[in-house]
Amino acid sequence: MRYFWHFVTAISVIGVLFFLFFGASLRFGNRITYTDQPAPTEPSVTFVDPSLGKADAKVTMVVFGDYGCEACADFDTVSLDLVAEDFPNDLRIVWKDMPNTSQHPEALNAAIAARCAEDQNKFWEYHTLLMQNTTTLGAELYMALATQLELKEKSFTSCFSEQTPAPIVQQTYEEGLALGIATTPTIYVNGVRYTGSLDRGTLKVIIRQAITQ
Repeated sequence: MRYFWHFVTAISVIGVLFFLFFGASLRFGNRITYTDQPAPTEPSVTFVDPSLGKADAKVTMVVFGDYGCEACADFDTVSLDLVAEDFPNDLRIVWKDMPNTSQHPEALNAAIAARCAEDQNKFWEYHTLLMQNTTTLGAELYMALATQLELKEKSFTSCFSEQTPAPIVQQTYEEGLALGIATTPTIYVNGVRYTGSLDRGTLKVIIRQAITQ
């Protein structure tokens, strides 16, 4: 009989523990917040993204590029000329770093160097010079360009050696991945996506259409 009551007591304790655990699980489950978000369909434009042209331009062209990419260099010449010559009031260019270090080992360092130049308000000048030297990227070039643009050497060197802009570059890179970008240059003209280096004539047609829409 004594063993019987021990058995009953054990069953009761197990029952109470099960009830407490089950109740706690329900309360915890009711507090779960699901944070899955749909994948973005077009890029954001924020204050950390270098831009060229009027902020209120009718057309915004967001460019995801890589400083080691020759097609990006070809496209860069075309796009910057369009701002200066063809659409000085209607086109704004926004740059997003998308360094492909598996193909271009210096792409990330080049992006960081350009961002360090941005700290001294010389991003686009430095950016253009990098695009003109895609085949010779390296620490020696980065310092030479900083000297050429008369940047403060100590500030630039500190920024580059400490990789200060790396989180921003990583942020734009991850944004590109979220958008499914696998090739540079990839551009968005008022949210419409195009891949590859477009020639000047094609790009002008695309921008004119965006202006009138």
